[in-house]
Amino acid sequence: MGRLEDLALHNASLARHELSEALNRIVCLDDEGTLRDKDLGRIAYAYHRMSWWQQVTDLTHGCEETVDGATAILIVRQRAQELLINARPLVNGGLFALAMAESRRGGARAFLDATQTLADALTPPPGRDAEPVNATTAHAMPAGAEHAAAVKEYRP
Repeated sequence: MGRLEDLALHNASLARHELSEALNRIVCLDDEGTLRDKDLGRIAYAYHRMSWWQQVTDLTHGCEETVDGATAILIVRQRAQELLINARPLVNGGLFALAMAESRRGGARAFLDATQTLADALTPPPGRDAEPVNATTAHAMPAGAEHAAAVKEYRP
């Protein structure tokens, strides 16, 4: 197991611990009668944050086809970005649905923030020496179009 896999396991463990603390706090606050909505929101946020790291560890330690830590982090980052980009505003569903959607977005944002520096280091910047998307389109490009083909989308 490499350093990135260890990093993913460590962050998943930290997120599980944060969720456990939030759940324990709920029990204490409920017994005291001082439970508030922000405490429930903390649980939802911790759960969603943990789920992103769990997806990384599932990819690196999966039962089926496993991938290395770098690939797993980039795949899950792409999923988190898609969730943020494609999230539709809720118009029906009440306050609980709104709070859960906000915690999903918050967990995705926290995962993206935690892995930003790592993703920048793993993803090479586009440049003149970048390979074309595929070999068949490289020869059919008009002159001067090599800069447009230099930007590659990450696909594992």
